[in-house]
Amino acid sequence: MFYKNELLLAGLIALSSAPLALSASAADSTAPAPADTGSSPVLEEIVITAQKRSERLSDVPVAASVVSANDLASMNAGDIVDLDKLVPSVDLVGSFNGRVPYGIRGISSNANEATVGLASGVGIMIDGIPIPSDADMANQMEDIKDIEVLKGPQATLGGRTAAAGLINMVSRSPTDQLTADFSTTATNDHEYRFNAFVGGPIAENVLGSVSVYGNKRDFPINNIATGTDSDQQNSGIRAKLVIKPNDALDITLMADYQKSKSEGDNFVYTYVTPGAYLLFGTSPPPLPPFVTGTVSQAAVLTGITPSMTNDTVNSVVTQSANVSDQIYSVNVDYRIGGLTFSSTSAFLHEHQFNYQDIFVNSSFYSNNLRAAFSSLFLPGPPPPGSPGTWATFYNEQFQDILVNQTSQEFKVVSSLDQPVSFVAGLFYSDQTVGMSTGRTFTPAETDYYVDTDTKTYDVYGRATWKFLETTSLVVGLRYNKDELGYSYQQLGGNGNIYTSNSDNSNIVVGDISLQQKFTPNWMGYATYARGYAPKVFNTGIYSGGNAVAPTVPVPATGQEHVDHYEIGSKGEYFDHRLQVNAAAFYTLYKDYQVQNTESIPGNVAPIEGLTTAGKARTEGLEIDSIFAATQLLRISLDLAFINAEFVDYQQAPCWGNGVTQTPALGCNPVPGTSSTSQNVSGDTMPDAPRFKGTLFAEQRLPLGGSRLEAVLGGNYAYRSKTQFQPDQNPETIQGSFGILNLNVGLRDKSGKWSVTAFSNNVTNHHYYVDMEDFWSGPWNSNTVVGQPARDFNRYYGIRLEAKL
Repeated sequence: MFYKNELLLAGLIALSSAPLALSASAADSTAPAPADTGSSPVLEEIVITAQKRSERLSDVPVAASVVSANDLASMNAGDIVDLDKLVPSVDLVGSFNGRVPYGIRGISSNANEATVGLASGVGIMIDGIPIPSDADMANQMEDIKDIEVLKGPQATLGGRTAAAGLINMVSRSPTDQLTADFSTTATNDHEYRFNAFVGGPIAENVLGSVSVYGNKRDFPINNIATGTDSDQQNSGIRAKLVIKPNDALDITLMADYQKSKSEGDNFVYTYVTPGAYLLFGTSPPPLPPFVTGTVSQAAVLTGITPSMTNDTVNSVVTQSANVSDQIYSVNVDYRIGGLTFSSTSAFLHEHQFNYQDIFVNSSFYSNNLRAAFSSLFLPGPPPPGSPGTWATFYNEQFQDILVNQTSQEFKVVSSLDQPVSFVAGLFYSDQTVGMSTGRTFTPAETDYYVDTDTKTYDVYGRATWKFLETTSLVVGLRYNKDELGYSYQQLGGNGNIYTSNSDNSNIVVGDISLQQKFTPNWMGYATYARGYAPKVFNTGIYSGGNAVAPTVPVPATGQEHVDHYEIGSKGEYFDHRLQVNAAAFYTLYKDYQVQNTESIPGNVAPIEGLTTAGKARTEGLEIDSIFAATQLLRISLDLAFINAEFVDYQQAPCWGNGVTQTPALGCNPVPGTSSTSQNVSGDTMPDAPRFKGTLFAEQRLPLGGSRLEAVLGGNYAYRSKTQFQPDQNPETIQGSFGILNLNVGLRDKSGKWSVTAFSNNVTNHHYYVDMEDFWSGPWNSNTVVGQPARDFNRYYGIRLEAKL
């Protein structure tokens, strides 16, 4: 376990070692490196834009990684979840059929579907435009130039959503020269992808570009009822128009449209308490066997054996999700006298419609139970309120979600070559999320609509004062005002509910860094940052139609406050052949907002909501490195040692529906309620492995005197065991494992074309990207489901690329 003083000592040791610098993923080798002429190999310089301006990554006092388009291609990465195997400090769970809970340094949202309008904790941007946490529009990593990952709180410039970090996806833009390229990929397990891009001058002082993509991939979840695998299809088009009336003015218009359609279940059973019956647990009511048999595991999980290697379901429902996204933006840059004035206007719209398979089983169990129970009372009617009177239920529910956001930002940026340089700006956004859900399952019947509206008004600034030739002070401040409101309406279920509320809050956050240049190629820094997560309404308190709270306005949770300390070092040595980035950090979260799923004994539907833990902490050491061993060989190694735990969380939900986890195992009744709780203070945060590491190597082999060369590459990603749930369920722990990917290719040295064969998960290790226990309520016992990774099984494929 790390402690604060040990952490700072580790960082000082890192600072006193050899010069340190860029991210292991920083070298973008989308263009082939020059042939080996005998000169010393060097690594490419990286420029980032995630902090509101273009600057060299090696000059920025923040731990960051940059993932290039070549890095993504080498991993056959097309989904944002693939960042898990590229940046060790990042933790993401599955994106199939839903939004992604993002995590950095062990701090993440454990997303559920009911608490809408909640900031994820990791700010997501596309070309600097913030993306709502409820949206899916950042799931696909197509038409991407690079991905910038800033680790640790970034509230000063990242705003209300960046309490744990920031991910900025930078798309491709037109250049002064005509550029066109195309790539296509096919695999043995039915993944097909294509990307096409063309850009360049289209008129005097006008540049344009168009990027289109499409992909289809099967996921390793087989429905034995239909004999089909779950699958997803995505397509999109992004167009940019850059108008340059003169040397001082740039106007960029962007339009982006995406569609996604998936069919099939996204979770499989990995554990169900032996002997448990659906709805009744391990102690079924005293009914004849032919009645309870309709909800036995043998009846509802026919042919399925829950285990940590299961990738099959037996479902009579075909689950589906349809998502459409639109993003429009106008960016204006005007340069005068060493200053750049910018305006960015953006509008985002997303529509999600999800047809969901409830409880994923092999029969319409509710109807079967109703018929069997009713037969006990023939020729008379069954007792009122008994299963014999339940409505017809075909195992499904629907969700219809609309996400809209309008944002406006004005900023001014000074030149970096001044003794005092700065960036300052104003930001406004209005984000609305509306969700309607319906199901006819009588014990948890529901038909509700919830709407949230969040407006934010920000003023920010950060200045760098170079008060000595080699020493700089960086100071930033941000004032945030958040206005939030919600309305909730429920019909049927356990009664009609209507409630609404509004609230607002203000806060000032900021950071201060001392930056020291020890040599021309070696820099160290020390940073303190103050961050926050905004208030939010816990609309999930009414989920499931259980009326577990009085029908009065829900109060907003308090703000989450963050204190962050970091020391780091960046530099280059061995004649710019080796670059390493080292950072040691300690971050304390007070009134930490935790999304959870609470299963209450006797309630079929789990309550998806939000609670506040007293404190949470993450601390650790990150080391990223890349080495140009020769002109033809690149090796990178990224490591993250992180301890993320709850410092004070005394009212956490129990696992196993509060039934399987007994008082002897730490679960106790909450006085005056039907709930149970436990104390998980000192336990691990969800989806926060103690250690992750990635090793990457690429060797180019010239083929005689020809214009061709062979390329051999490989990536190995390792992570230690992971607890996926804040309730510390022993069945949601995944053991440590490593994933090996290999590729071999042939390409033209000029970069005109390439062909690459690859194999992912070479050792065929089965693993899950998410594990959840939200179905413990319906089973009235401990029930866990997992989402198999895209590469749950070994697969291989071929990729073709061509350029103009």
